[in-house]
Formats: sequence, structure tokens, C-alpha cells
Amino acid sequence: MENFANKIVSIFGGREIDLPQNIKILMDLKKEYGIEEIYYSELIKRIHRKDEQSLKLREFIKIKVCELLYECRECPLHLADCHTQKVPGEGEWNSPLMLIGEAPGFEEDRLGRPFVGRAGELLTVILNKLNIDRKKVYITNVVKCRPPKNRTPLASEVKACSKILELELEFISPKVIITLGSVPLNYFKPKSSIVQSRGQWIYERGFWIMPTFHPAYILRQGGETLKRVKWQVWHDFTRAIAKVKELNGDYKFN
Repeated sequence: MENFANKIVSIFGGREIDLPQNIKILMDLKKEYGIEEIYYSELIKRIHRKDEQSLKLREFIKIKVCELLYECRECPLHLADCHTQKVPGEGEWNSPLMLIGEAPGFEEDRLGRPFVGRAGELLTVILNKLNIDRKKVYITNVVKCRPPKNRTPLASEVKACSKILELELEFISPKVIITLGSVPLNYFKPKSSIVQSRGQWIYERGFWIMPTFHPAYILRQGGETLKRVKWQVWHDFTRAIAKVKELNGDYKFN
């Protein structure tokens, strides 16, 4: 089997401009830290070790992904009046659990952080009740720029932002993903209904995916509907956490 460098040459002819972004980032990583030639899969495993060196490697990758995000001009959202800054994901880059929302809202755009408005406060409450430190999971959105009037992101916007989300998925390599709302659900399973799919496990691309309602949806409910939806979301979260513990029982969420 070819080693990492030879594989790059054989596939891409050594032309750096043609390399996928994940390969470019890993080549920069190897150069920065003087890492010997190893297979791609071995390098990904090294990133997820629990030592100080691996922590530095993850921080390097995080910075590179954020740089790509800030440079992105792939869709018109970066020029929209409602948009003041891009909102990267945040949290633990070694977490077995990733939460994916739809797009930033007003407060997220203002502060440059995901899930910090009313929906974010509710999400934090849910995590706290599960004895989970929010900093110990990774939280992101499919689209990183706020759409006008907080509308649902367009397919073209999702496609443009998918490059960043794919890098997050590649380098964080979560065991379990909780999708919050229809947009992240349809990212993995196009044309799916959140009402019909919520609470049903999806195994896609090596990820265990638990679709559930977006916290903003909970906030729009009242009466008996509110009680039902809150219970459904709680049930989905508890099942997702149980799956994480089944697959990666030694990970500490607090």
C-alpha cells in the first residue's frame, strides 16, 4: 500500500492546486510539526489521541478550517445586509458527539458563536440536564452565515457551505450526530420529513444520526403540543447520549 505522500502524487500528480482541502490541511500539518510519512487513516487517528501533541494538532486544524470559512465567497450570503460575520462551529474537536443546526440567527451573527440566542439557551439547558458541559461537545450549523429574516437556507447556500461542514465531519469524526431541524436532516437524507424521521436512527457514512426538532421549534409551541415536543426532544437526546456511551464509553462530558 502506498504511503500518504505517494498516494497524493499518484492521484493528483503532485499539483497542490488540485488537492482537496482536507489533504491540503493535513499536508500543512505534517510540514508544521515535522510528522513522518504515515497513512492518511493513521494521521487522522493521531489527531484524536489524548496527549498534548494531539491537542496542538487539533488546534492547528481548527485554525485552518476557520481560515477557509472566513475566506469563503461561495454564495451571496456573505454580502447580505443581515450578515455581519461568519459563525464557525465551537466546542471539543475530539468529541464523539456533534450537534448540527440550520444557520445562525441574529444573536449568533452578532456574537459570532452558534446557538447563543433563545434557542441556544434552551439547548444549553437540555445539555445541562443531561449532565453535559456544552464545551465538551461540538456544535455547528450547516450554513455559517445568517440568512435574511432567519429564513430557511437555500439549497445553493447549503451546497456552498458544505465544504466547511465536510471538513468538520472529516476531522472531528463524531460517533453520533444530533441533527436539529430539517436542514441538517436533509443534508444527510434528502427529502426527509423531520416530523416522520425524528427519533429514528439513521446510519449514514459511518455516523449514527439522531434527527430531532430544532430548539427554536420548541419555543414556538404551547399547551399540550409544547409538552409533547419537549418530551420527544428529551427522548431523542437521551438515546443519542446512550449511543455515545455505548460506542465511546470513556469520554467525559463534564
